[in-house]
Amino acid sequence: MASRPPSTSGKKSTKAPEQEQALSSAPSPASSASSASSTTLQAPAAHSVAGALVASGARTAGAVWAAAEADFARGRWRQALGGYAGVLVACPLCLRARLRVGDALLNLGMQREALQVYHTVARIAAAMGAPLMALVALKIAALLDPTTDASGLLADYARGADRLDALLSPASPATPAHEATSPLSDDGALIATATSLASSSPPLPPKRPVPPIPLFSYLDEDELVAAIGCLRLRRFSEGDVITRQGERNESVYFVADGEVAIRREDEDGDGDVTLALLRGGAVFGEMALISDEPRQASAVALGDVDVLEVRRSDLIVAAAQLPGLSDALRLFTRERFLRNLTATHPFFAPLSRDDRHRVMEVTRVLTFQAGDVLIQEGQRGPGLFVLLGGSASVKKSAPAERGGEAVSIHLATLRGGDLCGEMSMLTDGPTNATVTCSADMEALFLARDAFKAVTAQHPELLRYLAGLTDERLRKNRALLQGRSQLEDDEQVMI
Repeated sequence: MASRPPSTSGKKSTKAPEQEQALSSAPSPASSASSASSTTLQAPAAHSVAGALVASGARTAGAVWAAAEADFARGRWRQALGGYAGVLVACPLCLRARLRVGDALLNLGMQREALQVYHTVARIAAAMGAPLMALVALKIAALLDPTTDASGLLADYARGADRLDALLSPASPATPAHEATSPLSDDGALIATATSLASSSPPLPPKRPVPPIPLFSYLDEDELVAAIGCLRLRRFSEGDVITRQGERNESVYFVADGEVAIRREDEDGDGDVTLALLRGGAVFGEMALISDEPRQASAVALGDVDVLEVRRSDLIVAAAQLPGLSDALRLFTRERFLRNLTATHPFFAPLSRDDRHRVMEVTRVLTFQAGDVLIQEGQRGPGLFVLLGGSASVKKSAPAERGGEAVSIHLATLRGGDLCGEMSMLTDGPTNATVTCSADMEALFLARDAFKAVTAQHPELLRYLAGLTDERLRKNRALLQGRSQLEDDEQVMI
C-alpha cells in the first residue's frame, strides 16, 4: 500500500524521519522557508506552466485531482505530483493539493522542497481559517526540521483573539471541482515547477472570522503554542481502524481532513452498525478526558484521513507546566457535553447545528445544592431548565380532604436530560408545581426573555412542547385524582 508520509505516531512512513517529534512551535511567515533552503523558490511564470501542461487538452480540476489521488495510492509519485501541480495551476488556494505536493515530494526523497511546501501550507491554512490543516502541515514540518517555529502563526486562534468566532467549526478544505486544467508533464522541470506552485504565496481572500481549535483555543497564545506539543499527527488509509470498540479510552481525536465512520458491533452478531460519519473539524473520543472506560464504538477511516490525537497522559503532564490548561480541559469537556446534549435532546432536534450553537450562547449553566428550589409553585416561572445531572423532585399542593390539612403530592423525579419550567413558558402563567433539588446538580438555563426570543425565531420549538402538553396534563390530573405516582419521568410537564 502506498505511503502517506509522515505520521508523528509512527504510522506508515517510508521517506520521513523515524523519530517522533513533539511540535512546540510553528513557522512564522518570515522564517517558514529558512530551514529548507537559503534560497526561496519563486513561482513559475505563467507561460512556463502553460508549456508544461499535457497537450491532450484541459480537463476539470476534479478529474485531474481524482487521477492524481489514484496515482498516489499506487505509489506513482511523479505522476501524482504532476496532477497535483496541474490542480494548483487552476486552484492556487487548494490546500489539499498543496499538502499533497509536499507528500509526493517527500516520497520522492526531496525533503528540502517538501519542507518548504509544508511551511507554506501551514501559513496559508492558518490565514484562511483552516487551523487543523495548518497543524497537520506543522507537525510534518517539525519532523523534518525540529527548529520549526510557531510563534505568531496561531495568534488568531488564541483566547480573546479578534478574529476568533466560537460559533464556527473547523471544516475540511474544499476539493477541486470544475476548473479547467491538465496535469503537468513529467519533464526535467516537474519537481521545481511543482515546488514553486505549492510554496508560492497567492493573494488571500479578505480576512474573516476563524473557527477555534478544539480545546486549545481556550488558551492564551503562549500557552496555546506550547500546548500543541501534545498533539500527534496520525495518517490513515481506507479501512484503517483508528480506535477499536472495547479498547481502553486514552485519547481524543480531531479530524483534520477526510471522513471517519463511527461503528458499533451489532449485539446480535449481524455486523457493524454505522452510528455517524465525521468529517473535517469533528471531534471524537472526548470521553477519554473523564474516563478510561472501554470505547463504546470503533472509528474507521473512509479513504485517506488525517487526524490529530491528544493523549490524556500528555495533557496531565503538560497541565503541570501550563496553568491555563486545566481550565481549558474543564471548559472543553463541558462544551462537548452540552453540545452532545443539545444535539440529541428532542427539544433541540428541529434546530440546525449552527442554530443549536447560537441558542447555547444565550443559555447559562447553573449549579444547585440539595434542597435548593428551582421552581416555586404559583409564582412566575423564571425560565426553562434542562437538567445536566443530579435529580430533582416535582411536587404539587393538593386540596385538603374533608377538613384535613393540604397535602403535597409527589409527581415525579427528574434526572439528567429532563426539562422543567416549560409549562409556565408556554402559558405565560404561574407555575403549577414546585421543583426541588434532591441532590447537588447542574442545569442548563434559558431565561424567560431569552426563551421568548429563541422561540420567536424558531417556533418549531414551541410546537414540540405544545405537542406534549395535553397528554401530560391529562396524566397529571389523573395522578392528582388517584393520589398515585407516575413511574415514567417523561409523563410530567410543568
